[in-house]
Amino acid sequence: MKMTFAMGLFILTLLSCQPHEQAMDDARFRELMNQLATAWTTQNTQQALACFTPDAVYMQPPDQQFYRGHTQLKPYFGALKKGTTMTFHNLWFDEQKQTGTGEFTFGNTLTKSAVTGVAVVQLQNGKISFWREYFVKGPLDFREFISTENKAWKWHIGNYP
Repeated sequence: MKMTFAMGLFILTLLSCQPHEQAMDDARFRELMNQLATAWTTQNTQQALACFTPDAVYMQPPDQQFYRGHTQLKPYFGALKKGTTMTFHNLWFDEQKQTGTGEFTFGNTLTKSAVTGVAVVQLQNGKISFWREYFVKGPLDFREFISTENKAWKWHIGNYP
């Protein structure tokens, strides 16, 4: 009986030393994404890196950008210039899958240049493990970006085949 108790205690001790998956909820996901946006806006490379797992993949498919891990992300994030701004306009999160997405504008207030798009992220232990982004160039102002007025649309019912 003592042997069974000792073995059980040993196994329990081993299990307690194993890393546990830290599930993220919606509120914590929003907090993480806004922390990242603040880090990029303030050019705080360490704060930005803290949002990602050490081996995270950051990409813009299909073949535009690819960075793996903190070693490659550090110089990428570190190159952000004064005036950089990042804003998430909408965030969605699937707690069960630990996957989320955010509609964002990333730009520079000094040059007035920006891209607006969507980032899809997968989380592991409360950090971003896989980031993929899709974006187009546009105005820095999000309301102007999504406005339907005063634009020369490339595709519309008037020229649709």
